[in-house]
Amino acid sequence: MPLLTLHLLSLQPGTDVKLFVKNVRSSPDVEVVVASRPRRLVIRPEVIDIHALTSGKWDLLLLLRSPGNGIPPALRSAISDEYSVHTGVPSKLLKAYPEADAKLKREASSARLTGALEKARNKPSSQSLELSADLLAFMDELVREHDKPVTMLNLLHFHPNGKPEYYKYGQGFASVAGKRGGNAKIVGNVVKPPSGQIDSRGDADKSENEWWNEISIVHYPSIRHFCDMLAGEDYQEINSKYRLGALRDTMLLCTTEFDVEETPPNSKL
Repeated sequence: MPLLTLHLLSLQPGTDVKLFVKNVRSSPDVEVVVASRPRRLVIRPEVIDIHALTSGKWDLLLLLRSPGNGIPPALRSAISDEYSVHTGVPSKLLKAYPEADAKLKREASSARLTGALEKARNKPSSQSLELSADLLAFMDELVREHDKPVTMLNLLHFHPNGKPEYYKYGQGFASVAGKRGGNAKIVGNVVKPPSGQIDSRGDADKSENEWWNEISIVHYPSIRHFCDMLAGEDYQEINSKYRLGALRDTMLLCTTEFDVEETPPNSKL
């Protein structure tokens, strides 16, 4: 199972983010699987590395495959802060990813909304993956700039015996999100670092039970499609039945991939 590394990066002031990504892509032996711009935390972590993940502003998300599982040394001077997680991704999924990813993005403009947004009731918070007033305001703001696909990063930590329930959620999610064009395009098991060597700027002495178990990177045709899903009774049924009770902690970050940002309007990628 190939080992990839997820990096959340804050860059030094004045650093050109797109040029930084270009330089990473041109580095020998480095494969950039995902490169995206963090936009908003939809769910904030409540147990694991709260300060490390939420106290600053992330400029860049990278999912890399490389022999050293890290940022090329020559580029490290441009980084002011970093949070990283190693994850094993099935080789079959990784091999099919470029074609599958391109297809999702190509077909995004034809994905339909269900109409659930029109009768949505605002919730006080999006922490339970419900549609809040703040999330709707973010949707309206992002749509004006980027009415294109979004990519959601999920960091997941399960309760003991919670993973089987989350698997049931995943089965329901495939159908519920799928009819809105959503798709979990990367799913990986987190590889625990050695005891006392947690790969983040968080607490190094936390136990292995205080670390993430899984990551997923999920495609939606637009932020409106994501919010349409949250507003749907079909989604909230599986959310409350399987997801909420399975998770001890989670983080959900909305991002936009650079290749999508640079695609001209109405382009089929």
